[in-house]
Amino acid sequence: MSAIPSWRAGFELEVILGDLGEPRFERELRKHGPMDQASSTFCQAFAAKLRERTGRSWSAPSRSPQRPGFYVVPEYGLDPLNWPEDRLAGVELLTPPLPLDDAEIVRTELFEAIYEIDGDFNFFADEHTANCGWHINIDAGDGFRLDPDRFILGVDELLLLANNDRLFSRYTALQRHAVGVPLLRHLAHDPTGKFLLGSALGNLLEAHAGCDKGYAANFAKLLKGYVELRHFSAESFFNGPQVTEQLERILAAFEVWPAHSHPLEQAFRRKFLLLSRWLARARAKLAWNLTQGLVAAEGRVHFDGEPLGHLMANGLVELNLFGHGEYEYIATIRDTVLSDIPEAVALLALDLAEFYNLGIRQRASSNTSFQRAVLQLAAQLRKDPGLSSSAQLDELAHAEKLRREMHPQFYATAGT
Repeated sequence: MSAIPSWRAGFELEVILGDLGEPRFERELRKHGPMDQASSTFCQAFAAKLRERTGRSWSAPSRSPQRPGFYVVPEYGLDPLNWPEDRLAGVELLTPPLPLDDAEIVRTELFEAIYEIDGDFNFFADEHTANCGWHINIDAGDGFRLDPDRFILGVDELLLLANNDRLFSRYTALQRHAVGVPLLRHLAHDPTGKFLLGSALGNLLEAHAGCDKGYAANFAKLLKGYVELRHFSAESFFNGPQVTEQLERILAAFEVWPAHSHPLEQAFRRKFLLLSRWLARARAKLAWNLTQGLVAAEGRVHFDGEPLGHLMANGLVELNLFGHGEYEYIATIRDTVLSDIPEAVALLALDLAEFYNLGIRQRASSNTSFQRAVLQLAAQLRKDPGLSSSAQLDELAHAEKLRREMHPQFYATAGT
C-alpha cells in the first residue's frame, strides 16, 4: 500500500439551463416547452460554448462515454414539470479525474462559463435547483487503498449532508445505515462489544459497507478504482469553498493509518454500545403492521402505542418517520427487512439525537414518547465528549500529525 496518496477528483455536475441565447432553442422553448430529456443538438451546442470559453475539449457524445473526458450529457433525473418559463433542459457535466488543484481550476472555469452563457439561475438554491447534485469521484493514485472502514469511522456524514441539504434523499443514504443494522444485531448477543476488538470491527464494516448508488458514498465504484461521493449540492459547487476544503474531512479519514485508527474505532464502538442499550429499552415499545397493496405492502410503525412512521415493503422495507404536518417526513431509512425494523428505528433515533447535539434545526417527531426518547439519547451522547463530531475531527488531525512525525521523509518527498 502506498504511504502517500496522490488525490484526484472528477466531477459530475447537474444544471438546469435556458435557451443558451440561441434563437433556435428560444423557439423550441416557446413552442414546445422544456425538454423531458436534453437533445443531442442542445448538448452539442452547450459543449461548443464551453470549449470556446474554457479552451478544453468539451464534447457531447451520442452514447455513454467509455473513457474519462470533458462531456455534456442529458440528465434524466431532473423533472421539468414545474420549471420556470425560461428553463429548457437539464444536463450533466462530466470531467476526467484531475489533481485537486487542477480540479479547482476547472471548477472555476465552469462556473464562470455557466454564468456567461446562462446567468445565475444555477447559483442559488431553490425548489428547482435543490434537486441538482454535484458528485465528486475521488481516487488516490496507484497502490493506495480507499478502505470503507476508514471512511465510516472518520467521516461525519450526517453533518456533511445536512450542510448540503442532501439528507434522506433516495441517493444519499448514510453508510451508518448500511453497517448499523448488522452491528446492532451483533451487539444484541455481544453486549459489551468484546468480540469487536482488534480487526473485527473493521472487518464487519467492510463486509456491510453500502455499495450502490443509494448511498452518499458509493463504494461499488471501488471496482473501478475510485469512490463516488454524492454528499454535495450543486449550490456548493457554485458558492462553496475550495474543493480541497470541502473534501478535507473525507480525505483525512481515508489517510488514517491502521496504527492510528484505534481512537476512532473506540469512539464508534462506544457510540453503538450506547445505542444498543437504548434499543434494548425501546424494543418493547415498538410494533408495526402491514396491509397488502396493489404495488407494495404498506403499514405503520408504532412507538408506545402511537404512530411513529410509515412503512412500505416491496421485498425490502422503507421507513419514514412522521413529523407534525400532514405527509411530513423527518427521517428515512431504506433497504432494510421486516425483522430489522427495531434496528432501523434506532439508527434514525441516533440521527435525530446527533442533529440535536450539532445544533442543526430539525423538525421533531409527532410521537411525543419517541421524541422524548431521542432527547434522552442525545443527552447520553453528550456525556461522552469523545463521541462528538468535533472530537472526531480532532482525532483525524492528531492522526495526521503522528503520521508526519513518524515518516517525515514521505511528506518531504511529496512536497506537502
